[in-house]
Amino acid sequence: MVSNSQLIPGKTRILVVDDDSDLRLTLSEYLESQNFVVSSARNGAEAIQLITSRKHQFDIIFTDLIMSAGPDGLEVLRTAKEIYPFTYVVVMTGYSSMETAIESIRCGAFGYLAKPFRLEEVEIVANRIMEHLVLLDDNRRLSQKLALLSERSTAIDSRLERIEVLLSRLVSILALKSKTLT
Repeated sequence: MVSNSQLIPGKTRILVVDDDSDLRLTLSEYLESQNFVVSSARNGAEAIQLITSRKHQFDIIFTDLIMSAGPDGLEVLRTAKEIYPFTYVVVMTGYSSMETAIESIRCGAFGYLAKPFRLEEVEIVANRIMEHLVLLDDNRRLSQKLALLSERSTAIDSRLERIEVLLSRLVSILALKSKTLT
């Protein structure tokens, strides 16, 4: 597995949203120790304010599903995906069920973590997202290269056709001259 520090050191921005201050701070500190740039929000309203302010574009958001007051994690997810469709959102919950997992994925979550989880699980999910981002970047870069090569190939084909036309004219002219000389 490729580590985050090998991919985009110090550039990947993460938002951690949880009303449990101990979990929020622990998760934030752990992700910072893994070379991510981390912001945090105490609840859904604060997270939505950070997202909609457009001061920061977060690459990854880890959000609690059920918070004590205000918007829940699904509302954070919907807002993030509406404003930044390429943000990866991971829903965390202590009340996991198949229904909440399906609803989270249906709303666009990249992943789902049932609490309590180990910090290594968060790192694994973050690294999977980073690998996905690298693959998308490679795909974009290679698609651009392919388009350029296709454009060049088309130009070369066009030139070859013109050369063939000119050669056939030249052959015709030479054939006529050779007939007139004989």
